[in-house]
Formats: sequence, C-alpha cells, structure tokens
Amino acid sequence: MNTAAKPTRRCHWVPQAYLKGFAADDRKPPRIWRLSNQSGDAELKRIDKVAVRNHLYTVVENGGRRDDAQEKRFSDLEQLFASKAWCKLQTDFVDLSDPIIRKMVALLAATLYVRNPAHFEMYKGMHAKFVEEFSGPRGLPDSVILDGKRIELDHADWPSYANADENDLKRNWFDVMNSCGDIAQMFLSMRWVVIAAEAPIFVTSDHPITFTHPDLKFRGINNPETSVMFPLSPTRVLCMDHRHGEPDNTYYEAQHNGAAVNMLVWRNALEHMFAHRDPEDVCADIVALEESDEFQNTLDTAQQGELR
Repeated sequence: MNTAAKPTRRCHWVPQAYLKGFAADDRKPPRIWRLSNQSGDAELKRIDKVAVRNHLYTVVENGGRRDDAQEKRFSDLEQLFASKAWCKLQTDFVDLSDPIIRKMVALLAATLYVRNPAHFEMYKGMHAKFVEEFSGPRGLPDSVILDGKRIELDHADWPSYANADENDLKRNWFDVMNSCGDIAQMFLSMRWVVIAAEAPIFVTSDHPITFTHPDLKFRGINNPETSVMFPLSPTRVLCMDHRHGEPDNTYYEAQHNGAAVNMLVWRNALEHMFAHRDPEDVCADIVALEESDEFQNTLDTAQQGELR
C-alpha cells in the first residue's frame, strides 16, 4: 500500500495564520469579512476558503506526481505568524529597532509581496515578451550592459528558456520567491513607523503589501518617494519609507477611523478586502473622509506613514 502523503492541493497565497489576526469571530475555522472590488455584496467567509488557488505552489514531475516542496517551505515560514514576537507586534508597542523583529517582519513582507498569483502572471508576461523580442531575425544580443559593465551572454540555455512550459516557469518563480532576501534588505534599510489605534479599525487584502507613490505608480522600492504599508492587525499598520530625516521606530496615532490607510490598502487589492468588521462600514468611513475638507491632507500623511 502506498503510504506517501498526498501533495497539497489548496495553496493560500495570503496565509491563514496571518488572516486569523483579522478574523471576525473565534469559530474553528474562524471566519472573516470579504468584499470584492468586482461585484457582489460583503460576505462572511471561512478563512480557509479565501485567497486560495489549487496547485498554485506545486509542479508536476515527470512521473505525473505533483511536488509541493514550495508549499511546505511556505508552511514552515508561516509559523512566524504564530510566534510570540508577531503576536506582541500586533497589539503592543514593541521596539521597532530590534533586529530580530525587523528581520522577521522584513522577510514575511518580502515573501507576501512575491508569492501572490498576480506576481506569477507578471513573471509569465515578462517571459513571453522576452521570447517574442529575441525570437525574431535579430536573435539574442551577444552582451548586455548592467551597472555600467559589459556582460557576455551564453546562448546555450536559450532554447530551454524559450520553450519553458508552465511547470518550468513555476520553478523559476519559486527560485525568485526563495531568494527574496534582496527585497527584505530593501525593507530593512527603510524608516519604520507604526500607525496604532486603540480600537480595531484596520483592514487587509488579498495583496497585503501596499506600495504608494505620489504619482500613483510603482517606481521601485528604492525610489526615495516610495512608501510601503503592511497591515499587522486591526490595530496596527507598519509603514516603511525613505524619509530618514523624520523620527524612526515611532508609533503614531491613527486618525479618521483609519479610513485613509484602509482606502490605500483597498485600492491595492487584487480583488478582495478582508476585515474583522463589515466592509460596508469600512467603505462608509472612506466615503465620509473623501467628502470631507481634510481628505487630501489626510491621504498625503497616510501615504507618508506619518500621522500626527
């Protein structure tokens, strides 16, 4: 009898362990409010039924069996969401300069950023454009210039790259995700502040790492005007930016029921907002802020991660 464990089928790109911090109840499994930006009304969903896709982190081997080693790597990492350090970060006022805290949060944020299905679709699109560009009569260049240095190219692997199938592209994507330490290092180099609320007001989404920029476009993590938001819990949102002339490792009081922060998180969602409370109330707070005279100033300060 074959006693080998069945490979994981249902892969969550937003970990259940993270979403439990935003749960609407303490059932087993807990439920969470979900609102789509496409259609439909807000609904209470079991956490194990959201931000999930079949076989997202599995590949098919030559024998036809699915390999879920990547899913298991994520499962090991997700244990950090149940750690004492994470739980304290969700509710308390911890020292944001603590290197253990910073490394843990930076790694979790970097992984959350690259593991969502939109990132894989972007990767596939880049691959398709690259193949189309260099499969024409001009072919591949013999060299490229990177950081002012000429690098000679070896064309030997081009056929296998150009003919890569879904499984090959997934393996390459897994390599990118498993080497996201460079992204974590960028986060570590930024200024960190936390927006804190006494009552639970903040939401998250199916794309929890939110990048903001004054021109509403992604200009790269190292762009001096780029800010990053990471909801930690309904009472805490981490904000990272490059404004090193401002106070670092500081807590600021939330304003306007968190509406400006929630609007930015909601705008960044792939499709769904996730919340501990009815999203209709969240949206009502956002609309009320948009109609107020303070809207633009509040939005600007939320993007800067500095609420006073």
